[in-house]
Formats: sequence, structure tokens, C-alpha cells
Amino acid sequence: MNLSTATLMGDFASVAPEVLLATVGVAVLLLGALLPRLDRLWVPLSAVGVLATGWLVATQSDAVGTSFGGFLEWTPVTAFVSGVVLLSALLCLLVSQSYLRRERLLTAEYAALVLWCAVGMMFLLRATELLTLFLALELLSFCLYALAAYHRRLVVSIEAGVKYFLMGAFVSSFVLLGIALLYGETGSTRLAEVSEAIAAGQGSSLLVTLGILLLVCGFAFKMSVVPFHAWAPDAYQGAPSPFVAFLSVAPKAASALVLFRVLYGFASATASTDWSALVTLLAVASMLGGNVLALVQKDIKRMLAYSGVAHMGYLLIPLATPDLDSLSPMLVYLLAYALMNAGAFAIVALFYARPGEQHLISEISGWGYRYPWLGFGLTVFMLSLGGLPPTLGFLGKYLVFAHAIQNGNWLLAFVGIASSLIGIFYYLRVVYVLYMKEEVLEPAGLRFDVWGHLCVGLAAAGSLLLGIFPAAMLEWIQRAILY
Repeated sequence: MNLSTATLMGDFASVAPEVLLATVGVAVLLLGALLPRLDRLWVPLSAVGVLATGWLVATQSDAVGTSFGGFLEWTPVTAFVSGVVLLSALLCLLVSQSYLRRERLLTAEYAALVLWCAVGMMFLLRATELLTLFLALELLSFCLYALAAYHRRLVVSIEAGVKYFLMGAFVSSFVLLGIALLYGETGSTRLAEVSEAIAAGQGSSLLVTLGILLLVCGFAFKMSVVPFHAWAPDAYQGAPSPFVAFLSVAPKAASALVLFRVLYGFASATASTDWSALVTLLAVASMLGGNVLALVQKDIKRMLAYSGVAHMGYLLIPLATPDLDSLSPMLVYLLAYALMNAGAFAIVALFYARPGEQHLISEISGWGYRYPWLGFGLTVFMLSLGGLPPTLGFLGKYLVFAHAIQNGNWLLAFVGIASSLIGIFYYLRVVYVLYMKEEVLEPAGLRFDVWGHLCVGLAAAGSLLLGIFPAAMLEWIQRAILY
């Protein structure tokens, strides 16, 4: 075997998780067309494909290297965030089964789109070159647009898809223009080479700064950071609730790591712009704006949408001083957010049988006693979102605020703690309604299955166990960062 053949085989082996997941998506789509009567099997089969891909990712979690001429990389950090993406996809698929059966939407296209979207995010995490990054971004975006409008019989779902598509296409042009500017000024699209050229003072500082700013805007949109958050409430409101468990977590996790690379690699090389001040402004606006707007919401999906804006503000706090030490709180927070937010939307998908209409918090009054398992799960997720012990959400916020204090970002720490107190009010309001209000609505049309309960159980157990026993997770993350 010659060197080129060995290199080619090594390249394809490095993308085995993505190839496997994409293949399962194609297989599910073809089987759905050939064997439509077996429609109940597509979501469980896709979940098995996600688990198998997760196993492949775990086997490579300690590996470090590049492939395809250095266009893709593999590190423990990318493996960790890939795991968060796959976890979000798994939770989404598990809770989708009962929802899709109830709405007569149980087709193979749904599962295939979720899988292909996860593939795009995994490539986005591993891309070391700007055009590869953009292609991965477009792959995941097209799948997200289709899934947002998947409930095609509902006008509000079509509206959600159209709004998300128009805003997403507009922001994609920002990213592409930013890439063009950086390439024009540095002569390269590889992240490392662009960073070196910027540090050497190559090109116009104004155009370089504008290119970096456009990239920041593009991925801030995917994270629904203020002022790029306007799409989130409407998209969450109209999109299928199980899909929102994925939409509200996975794209944000992937975009957060890319934004860290941009700020750590590019922004730190430019001395002419105070990027820390910009990130601080975005974080403060997101934390305050998201919590204040969530405070007045009566619809639980819109409340969680604005809550997500606030949580992305918390996530930006470590990025105000982007260095390797900021990765640890960011990764812990991403995992905590994936478990608690996906779990919360999973219960929304199970509790509300009228998709597209308002999902009023008052409708679930007293249901904590009627559905004790789901009520317990929703309580855990609300406590974790509020940052209360003994959940993983508490640990995530503690690490984020501690990082800010250690780096002298007292403003961010103060605003974060103050806005968290606002958030606790509306999270505990859900728990109060769940257990301390009389029933106002008799449940009708709900359909629970073992998959939905399993989804809630996995997310709740992860939030609690990792919050109570975090030592092994924190130790692994520290080792991963040092690679």
C-alpha cells in the first residue's frame, strides 16, 4: 500500500461518524419510500444510527489530527461538542415518535432531515477552512428550514419556516461576505493562515475588522443573540415542538465553538478593535433582554425562546476574554443547556396536543399530580434553567460567573447574576402552576409512549447526576482542552 492510498483511507476513516450518520439518513429515506407501512420504525432506526455514531465519536475522543489536506480536524473538544449535537438529535428523535403519530406526520423525511442536519453541524465543528465551514453551515441550515415548516398543514408552521429561511439566507450572505473580505485581505481561507496574516498586519485593518464582524454577526444569529434574536420566538412557536428541542440547542452549540475560534484566532490578532467590549455588549443585551422579555410571556414556547436568548448571553461571558481557560465553562454550559432545554421542549411536545396554537402555561395547572413522571422532569428542567442546585445548570452558571470574576469582568458577573434572579421567577412560576394551581383544562388528545418518557428520563437524569457528581466530567474536559 503506497502513501497516497494510506492517506486517503485515513481521511475517510476520520469522517466515519459523519458518513455513517448520512448513510443512515439516506437508508431511512429510501426505506420510507419503499416500505411506507413500516413508518413507526424510521424514528427508532434513526435513533439507533445516532447512538452508533456517538460510539464512533467516543472512540475518537482522545485523538488529535487533521484530514483531507488539513481542511478538517479532530480534537477532544470537537468530539465533546459533537457529542452534545448527537445528544440533542437523540432526544429530539425519541420524543418525536408520539408527536408525529398524533399529527399524522410520521414520514421518513423528518428523521432523515434531522440526521443530515447533525452531519452538517459535525462538519461545521471540524472545519479548519472558511469555505468548508460555509458549506457545512448551509447544509445544516437547509435542513433546519425544511424542519421548521414540516407541519405543512398549519399556516403558522409555514410562516415559521419562511421567516427562518429569509432571516437565515440574509445572514448567510453576511458570513459569505465576511469570508470574501478575509480572503481578499489575507490571501487564504485556512483559519490558521488567516490568523497568522492578521497578526502580521497584512491587509487593510478596516476590511479585516469588517470581515470578522460579519462572521460574528452570522454565528450570533444562529445562537439567537440580541439583536439577532427576532426570528427565535416565531420559529419556535410554529415549528414542531420535538424539532424545537433540537433547533434550540444543537445549532447554538456548534455556532458557539465556531464563534470561539473566530474570537480566539482572528480577533485576538487584531489590536485595532476591542472585541471584548463588543462581546460584553452582546452578552449584557442578551441576558437582560432575554430575561425581561421572557418574564412577560404567557406562552411556554415563547418563554423558552426568550430564555434561550438569555442563556446565550451567559454563554458569551467566557468569550469576552477568549483563551483556552474560557473553553471549560463554555463546554459545561453547552452540555447543561442541551439537557435542560431539549428536555423542557420534549415535555412541551408531550403536554400540548394543539400544535401551532398558543401553549399557555396556565393550561398545565395541576398536571404535576396527574402526570408525576413528566411533572418531575419539567421541574428538574426549570430548576436547571434557573441555575439552582443540585442541577448541572447551577454548575454551568457558577463556572461562567467564576470565570468572569477571575478575569476582572465584574460587570458581566453582576449583570449575569442579577438577570439570573429575574429568570428564577418565571421558571419557578411554571413549577408553581404545575403543582399549586387547580386544573383548568382536562387533558385531551395527548399521546404518551415509552420513547417520550425515555427522552425525559435521560435528560432529567443527566441534569441531576452530572450536577451532583461532576468531577469525572470536569476532569475529562480539562484534559481535552490541554491537547
